[in-house]
Amino acid sequence: MCLATAVHSQDIQIATNGDVEISFQVFGDQTDPPLVFIDGLATAVRPGGDALTEALVAQGFRVVRFDNRDAGQSTVLTDAGAPPSNEVIVESLMTGTTPPVAYTLSDMAGDTMAVLDAAGIEQAHVMGASLGGMIAQTIATEYPGRTLSLISVSSSTGDPDLPFGPAMEAMTAPPAATAEGRVEQYTQLYRAFEGDAFKMTDAEILARVEADGAAGDPLAPARQGAAATASGDRQDRLASVELPALVIHGSDDPLFPDSHADSTAEAVPNGQLEIVDGLGHIVSDAAAGEIASRVATFVNDLSTSNKE
Repeated sequence: MCLATAVHSQDIQIATNGDVEISFQVFGDQTDPPLVFIDGLATAVRPGGDALTEALVAQGFRVVRFDNRDAGQSTVLTDAGAPPSNEVIVESLMTGTTPPVAYTLSDMAGDTMAVLDAAGIEQAHVMGASLGGMIAQTIATEYPGRTLSLISVSSSTGDPDLPFGPAMEAMTAPPAATAEGRVEQYTQLYRAFEGDAFKMTDAEILARVEADGAAGDPLAPARQGAAATASGDRQDRLASVELPALVIHGSDDPLFPDSHADSTAEAVPNGQLEIVDGLGHIVSDAAAGEIASRVATFVNDLSTSNKE
């Protein structure tokens, strides 16, 4: 895999999945191996670019970035309103009935496939962080023929017995009543997600908050969270995944403790776990080079193994 010297961005494009439009961009050389990165809950692609995309392109990947439904420039399902409570969703799962949510992780996996279709990409390395990691896991189970490898970052299997960290309180707080209040709330949440190393600058957090606020619907994050809850525990489904898988997790993740990483790596038969010392829940710009290097090493090792 050769190193690229710059990020070459196509204009923003639109993929469609039913009535949902997904905003996406493709970066890097068209001849490089494709990697689609799926963002976490309420997270949108920053218009001014980000260090992770640049680092992955520099490592020789053709990188696809997009806004999930209910985030950024993609369709915001405002008419769906507030999702049901977690208690209602869990009760539905326990009784074998369909949870009354606007969409599930399977729908969001379908959005990702629509993006790859629109980009003309048949197969890709599928990488996601947090909620994006859950979507990536779903893709590996539902679209294995289109997945070159699974790369799950700062994520979880959905095992209901796993404990959450202290950042969950801030994560599940009701949205502030005003736009200004939500900016402050999101800023504090990003700080709550940090570990001892790879800190975010104030400018980075501001850029993230501005991009995330583009959806304009304070209930959108809750609908995405409900999709994750309604999709249940993925451990049994992941056990059937025969793809190579890399699980990257921060030692200081304040939302998903190490047990979530262990659960994911153990659930996938070919799972490889790497703990990044000092990393919190967010792949900050400061952590981008470290994460991209680990991804490139993993993929290069796959290429070497396939040639032997």
